[in-house]
Amino acid sequence: MPVLAAPSEVVVPVEVFQIAEQSIGAYFEPISKIDRQCAAADFLDLSKSFKRARILSRYAALEGQKLLEIGSGFGTNLAVWTTQFDVDGYGAEPGGEGFNQGFIASRILLAANGIDPERVVDSAGESLPFPDESFDIVYSANAIEHTQDPERVLSEALRVLRRGGLLHMEMPNFLSYFEGHYMLVQPPIFWKPLLAWWVSLVFGRDPAFAATLQTKINPIWCRRTLKKLAPAYPLETITLGEDLFLERLSHDFEFETDSVSGRLGRLIALLQKLNLGNWIGRAIVAAQGHYPIYLTVRKKGRL
Repeated sequence: MPVLAAPSEVVVPVEVFQIAEQSIGAYFEPISKIDRQCAAADFLDLSKSFKRARILSRYAALEGQKLLEIGSGFGTNLAVWTTQFDVDGYGAEPGGEGFNQGFIASRILLAANGIDPERVVDSAGESLPFPDESFDIVYSANAIEHTQDPERVLSEALRVLRRGGLLHMEMPNFLSYFEGHYMLVQPPIFWKPLLAWWVSLVFGRDPAFAATLQTKINPIWCRRTLKKLAPAYPLETITLGEDLFLERLSHDFEFETDSVSGRLGRLIALLQKLNLGNWIGRAIVAAQGHYPIYLTVRKKGRL
């Protein structure tokens, strides 16, 4: 397997790909029914980091900003953003065995790209080892649903965010129509055991992983949690991602991964033919079902 490289000249060493294949790829192979090599390639796809940077830059300038990524995974975002967008980037990723070996792999990846590997710390999002108001931007993608206490993660993110700084978190919406780990359509999940039941009885998948997910995460939960945290951290809510969802659905749909495209491509194409005036998108948003959630808030005050 050759070293993976993007036009940006950011490289993913063979060792990192092998770790991803043997850990997260092997772990999710029976869950998502996607070949472990394909899953590893999708997971390490550097183009995702550029897409995420474009979204993030809608709300904050990136150049020279001190940024923390909670759940920094295999370090692809940090490598791309540090070298290509002049971000002063740091990551928090819990170490461990099994599928979650991002901490070790991310340090290898950063070092291969001339970045100090010590910028990634071994830490869960519930207890960040940084002083108050340390960062201009706190970012997270597809991590909070895997934490033990997502409310605490949000609180910690706001604690280490400077006044005037931006919190931007991408997360699944369990009131939506799609479950991104199993790569399956789903009904809105109002009751935690429902997802495990759904993947097991309807699709014949192992429900053990579904039982670990924080299925309470949805737009209603986001608003309620922000309101709860507002007395300690005055906030301005910018968006929960409804605008990005409507924009995305109004144009030709671009999938982040080939695996999702293959499974949902025909369904999305049919919906787009019927989506005159984006009425389907607006109906989904009204039902709180847009996917994913982009929780974007600014901590009030001056930098």
